[in-house]
Amino acid sequence: MTMKAVRLAAHGGVEVLQYGDQPLPEVGPLDVRVRVLATTVSRWDIKYRQGGTQFSLPGRKPFPLPMQPGRDAVGVVEAVGDSVKAFRPGDRVVGLVHPANPQSPLTIRGLGNLSTDIDYPGHTMFGGNAQFVARPESYWLPLPDGVAPERAAAAMWSYATAHRILKDRLQASAGDTVFVVGGSGGMGSATLDLARLMGVRVVAVTRSPAKVDFLHACGAHKVVLLPSPEACADIRAAASPLGVDGAVDYSGDPAMVRLCVDVLRPGGTLVAVAGEGSSAPLPITAADCVRLELNIRGARASTLNDQRAVLELLAQDRIHPVIHAVLPLSEVRAAQQRLETGDLSGRIVLDPWA
Repeated sequence: MTMKAVRLAAHGGVEVLQYGDQPLPEVGPLDVRVRVLATTVSRWDIKYRQGGTQFSLPGRKPFPLPMQPGRDAVGVVEAVGDSVKAFRPGDRVVGLVHPANPQSPLTIRGLGNLSTDIDYPGHTMFGGNAQFVARPESYWLPLPDGVAPERAAAAMWSYATAHRILKDRLQASAGDTVFVVGGSGGMGSATLDLARLMGVRVVAVTRSPAKVDFLHACGAHKVVLLPSPEACADIRAAASPLGVDGAVDYSGDPAMVRLCVDVLRPGGTLVAVAGEGSSAPLPITAADCVRLELNIRGARASTLNDQRAVLELLAQDRIHPVIHAVLPLSEVRAAQQRLETGDLSGRIVLDPWA
């Protein structure tokens, strides 16, 4: 009646991550218990571990300890509660990284990603870094035939959020040009891949010569190597003399946010994604807003429809999530360290049974 899992009971370095035996999760009347075949590490896991969650989200519970990290969970149903109708043992499933409360006023407004009174995996509900997890049946979707668990785990969070950023926040369409900062990470590479599928040209930047070819392979039309005194002109030249149609910043670096503004065309849109919980001001002036009639938008999570779209695209083999490495769950400390240093491309997947 035990399993291997990762828990943290205090904030700090990777030493607070404890891998070991934990009780098998109980199955309530509406719960589905899943044997996890693939999970991940993310920058959110690092933020949680380091204590960077000392902020509140409207209508959400405080972030508790102890916690079991891991936003993604893909596996096979092992047991179901007496009232479960949608699943049975043996079904292949993928966990919703952004579940929605159907009764929330925000969900009714079409903003299920912001819905209140809901537990998120790895936030206020135990995440997927374990051999088994149990969650309500509404937190799971069927995993399409032919989709490998590690591909679904690598894609679900990053692609669903990137899908919403491109489709909803940027309202990008075929023929547009978008500037992306942080394109080599899991979220950035997903944005490049989806943009290519949508017919949207992407200009990316990197400080690493070794990542130039990688960014091109992910879908970047042009890659600008930083630092460069001609960066602004080079980015604009890849779009039009007026500038790019939209910019997405995954870095949270004020200098990169400023570069995003400097390359936008009039009427362009900036989507600031990084920096949740930060009180640092954006390097944007009122004059910028008037001069460009600038649109500034945030992005938080994805809707159920975004997550559905990702599963269908995976089933059609039209998107290709980049997996940097597949490591045993027992090596979660090394996995988080590798992600924390930033010396990787794509996502790290964890195998709880390796």
